[in-house]
Amino acid sequence: MNRDRKENEAETAILRRMATSRETLLAANWPSPSVLAARKATPSSAGSFIALLVEAPRVTLLLALCISAVVLGPRRTIGVAARSWITAWLGGTVRNVVRKNL
Repeated sequence: MNRDRKENEAETAILRRMATSRETLLAANWPSPSVLAARKATPSSAGSFIALLVEAPRVTLLLALCISAVVLGPRRTIGVAARSWITAWLGGTVRNVVRKNL
């Protein structure tokens, strides 16, 4: 009986120390409010670049064409772009026809 009680007390003490050290670690690693404000004020360049590409789809298309021309070569790039353009044009046309008829 006495042994179970000592083990339980030891376990409780260990858990208490673990909780204390966890709180200390979290407090040490949590950035101050001024750091959080500075991070919000200056967005990362990668994030703003991605947001720019999302807002400008033609720029994204042009960038993709340039990269694919370098990687695949101009001849294959033109073929892929032409097939993609025809597919997009047909899809848009069908979508517009369906919208007008419904």
